[in-house]
Formats: sequence, structure tokens, C-alpha cells
Amino acid sequence: MTALTQDISIMKEREKVDVASQLIQAARESGCSPFSMAIDFLKLRRQRGKLNFYEYILYGLYDKSHWSEEERDEFVSAHIHWPLVNVCNDRKWWALSEDKWLSACFLQQNSIPVPETLAVFDMGMRHFGDTKCMKTADEIKSFFKSCDAYPIFAKPIGGIWSAGAMRISGHTETHVLLDGKEALTFEELADDVISDQPYIFQKCLKPHGFFDGLTDAVATIRCLNLIKKDGLHVPHTLLKLPQQGNIADNLWRPGNLLCEIDPETGTIVALVTVKDGRRSTLDALPDADRALVGETLPFWNELKDLNTRVALLHAANRYGSTDIALTPDGPVVVEVNNSCAFELIQIATGKGFMNDEMTSFFRGCGATI
Repeated sequence: MTALTQDISIMKEREKVDVASQLIQAARESGCSPFSMAIDFLKLRRQRGKLNFYEYILYGLYDKSHWSEEERDEFVSAHIHWPLVNVCNDRKWWALSEDKWLSACFLQQNSIPVPETLAVFDMGMRHFGDTKCMKTADEIKSFFKSCDAYPIFAKPIGGIWSAGAMRISGHTETHVLLDGKEALTFEELADDVISDQPYIFQKCLKPHGFFDGLTDAVATIRCLNLIKKDGLHVPHTLLKLPQQGNIADNLWRPGNLLCEIDPETGTIVALVTVKDGRRSTLDALPDADRALVGETLPFWNELKDLNTRVALLHAANRYGSTDIALTPDGPVVVEVNNSCAFELIQIATGKGFMNDEMTSFFRGCGATI
């Protein structure tokens, strides 16, 4: 099984919900009967958000003492994301950000700091200019033995959610050493784990000292970018924080945390986790001395300026986002996205995404809300 297929299967398994047990537990917590909650969910599902049951539980929308009807109506399902976003964006621009190699070339050409690309692996006929392209296990072996840039981060060129990503810490005479996984022979890596999926190999970024003791992986700041008639608006910024030895910051990886950040000041407003299908806020980092909430991220003005440059380079996509890492030398763009997941904003803020500003924005793009 390839690394990409394996990670996608893990994500799909985590999406499975035991509806009966979750309904019973939520009923106990809220004091409502399971029948009344089921009726309430079906009523809410018919509204514009089209929520699924797992989302109803995830956001705790069964607790009517916490929400007004107007607030509940602002929550939207992840499953209506693409029909709305596709109306806002020029899909001819997709390849420029979804192809990781092409995106890195484009950004670098425009003086945007990005991770250093070391090589690609692609068994097909595509040419990658001056970038070293490997096609066989022997070529991978030769590359790793001549490389002095460890650790290396490898990910599918056309991937999303960090599915299939690997962090390579080194090699022996016969094996490649992967963080958090068993060592692989060069043949296993090329033929089984990567296979016919093109990959990009980049030098791992070094996290800023702000993250010392928090994670040894790269956390990123997600900036939601809206291109309006009067310019760029960034209504939400989030910190995606890897935990428990995870090599990437996506929330589907168990234990990872999400922080809401004040877009203007860079101050961390809230610390959030998802466990057993439920969103919950934390007062402090688990098993750490730092609360994190109330701290201000370094290089915030530089990060905002960098995000503005990237967003306007991709302004044909009116709804998008940038993932930016903070290093000792300043902010570095890790990825540019043609969208931003609604649920990521809702989990971080604990509020519905489709407020008046977002409703007006999507309608201004021609979407039907």
C-alpha cells in the first residue's frame, strides 16, 4: 500500500461515527431525549448549512442553551464547500498551487521564501527543468547518499491534507530512515510506498524558537484570504500545531491542536482540540508548562506582509488561503491553497463560518447561499 493510500484510509476511518452512541452521550449531557435531538438535527439539516450528524455533534449544536437559532444557522457543512468555492475561483489557476513543484517555482520566481526543493521522484515522462528527477530505486539511493540536507520532507506533488507525507531523517547502506515509521529499503520506498505517485523532496524548515518544547515538526499559520472589490481581507488566521510526534500539522492526525489567532496582532486567542468527534477548548497545552493562549507569535507584521503578496499573486482565486511557517529567519510559505476548509475555521473559533461577512462575500461571487 502506498503512503498516500494508507493515510487516506486512516482519514476515512476517523470519519466513521457511531451515531447511536454519540446520540445517547449527547442526550445525557444536554438533558434532552435522543428522539427530540434527532428531530432537532433533521430540522437544522434542512437549513442552508446542510449539516451532517457528525458535524451536529462536533460543534455541540444540540445544546440550545449555548446557541441562538441565528448562531446555529451560521454553521455550515464541510460537504457544501466546493460548490460554493468553485463559483469564487478561476479553476484554470488550480494547477499553480495544487502542483507543489510548480507552486514552489512560481513563488520563488516572485521572491517569495519557500522550502528548498532538493529533488522530485516521477516515473512518468514529465520534465522538471533544473530540478533533479529520480525514477528508480537506484536513483533514490544515489540521491540520499549524496544529500547532506537532512531531515528531508517528502510529499505527493499533487497531494492534499499532508496525506502520504514523510519526514526522512537519514539512511543506512540499505535503508531509508523515516521519523515515526519503520525503516524502508530503497526498493520498498520507490516501488511500494511512492510507486507511481510523483513526489517532491524538500529540505525541512527549522521552526522558530517560539516552538521550542511545543513540537519538533513544522507548525503553520493558515491565513484565510478573501479578494474583495476593495482589496484583500483576512478575516481569520489559525495556528495548526503538530503534537505527539506527528510530522505534519493537519487536524486529522491524532493529538494535533488548533489555535485561533487574532489576525491583526498575532495573539493566540484560543487553543482547541478534537477528540472522539467533539470540539473542545483547552486552558493550556497538554503536558506542558505553557498556556500558549495570550502569547503573540513572532514576525507577525512580516507574516502579514508576506501573505498579502502571495494572496495578490493568486488574486484570480477570490477565496483561498496560505500556510506559512515561522523560522528563525522569518516567515516562509509552505503551501498555497485554492480554498480553505469551512470546518477548520469553525473548529478554531467555535462559531459558525457563514456569518454576514461571509454570506455577503459568497453572494458577491455569484454563489447561492
